[in-house]
Amino acid sequence: MWPIERSVLLALLGKNKAIEVNNLFGSGIKETYKIYSLVSRTKIGKQRYTELYNKTFSLLLKCNRLPRPAKYPVVNWLTRNRAKYNFVYATGGQRNESRYVLESLGITKYFDLKNSLDKTNCKFSKSTGILFRKIAKIFPQCLVITDGESDCRGAARVGIPCIKMVNIRC
Repeated sequence: MWPIERSVLLALLGKNKAIEVNNLFGSGIKETYKIYSLVSRTKIGKQRYTELYNKTFSLLLKCNRLPRPAKYPVVNWLTRNRAKYNFVYATGGQRNESRYVLESLGITKYFDLKNSLDKTNCKFSKSTGILFRKIAKIFPQCLVITDGESDCRGAARVGIPCIKMVNIRC
């Protein structure tokens, strides 16, 4: 998601802030609101930021100015296993971003979007396990497939098995 998030941040902050934004992300700061707050001269609350972020994302999407998401091994795994599992996504990101990525990768049709979770319907991060607990109530035999270590920690908190895939482009 970072290339997409970076595009939105630079549209909000200006392309001249690219080095500063990249440095903050590289230092381990992954939350876009925090990056925005550290770089922007204008101080706004998280709710206003989310509104601006979503509006900017929609504008970039409409103007076809968003980067195409990378196709990682998990995409091939999902395609190969589409008949074996019901897929939902669980993300701390925005719904429109998640849907854009799934559509761009041609895998939307494999997902149960109604039962998927994002910031719109669950404000908690995956590392808390709360998103996974909600999914496990609907799908008790669920399995988390991820590329993030914190996702595995969140899944472990609620006793859900987790497979971590390495983020290597196909």
